[in-house]
Amino acid sequence: MLAIGGASGVGKSTFLHILGGLDRPTSGSVLFGDVDVFSLDANRLARFRNERVGFVFQFHHLLPEFSALENVMMPALIRRTGWNEAAGAASGILKEVGLGGRLHHRPGELSGGEQQRVAVARALMLKPDVVLADEPTGNLDMHTGEAVHDLLLSINEQKGTTFVIVTHNDKLAVRAHRVLRMTEGRLTQEK
Repeated sequence: MLAIGGASGVGKSTFLHILGGLDRPTSGSVLFGDVDVFSLDANRLARFRNERVGFVFQFHHLLPEFSALENVMMPALIRRTGWNEAAGAASGILKEVGLGGRLHHRPGELSGGEQQRVAVARALMLKPDVVLADEPTGNLDMHTGEAVHDLLLSINEQKGTTFVIVTHNDKLAVRAHRVLRMTEGRLTQEK
């Protein structure tokens, strides 16, 4: 688990978006293993994002017209996984994040912390190589934020899922295995 801290506006979110293939760098390359992500055509890049990278954003980005279960199923449905298989996997992940009793609730019926746990479950749906989390606790009160961070740490330890987390919360960042600081667009090792 890697945490990246730094002041607002130094490029932390842009860095995550480039790592995940959402934004294209103005120069250089992004290697994922031995693959230059931005050498992929648009379809292959979309498949890469769907299958290899999970995303958790500060503002959840849940689809309001769908239930928690359906929101978590989306990455699998995009991959063309059958409905029953996707629903079974999504249900299992939602139970793991403590939302087994909230499967059929829409985002508007869930608390902020519950919505963020749905977003975490969605990011984990296809067992990605890495989950990129952009201020995953930034929109939550301190207690709920700590609970979400505890969930991420637990998933990291129990499943070996790699997380790269951008956060302003130094108290939470220090709990990661490694902390980097971004200053003026450059990453440095936290002392």
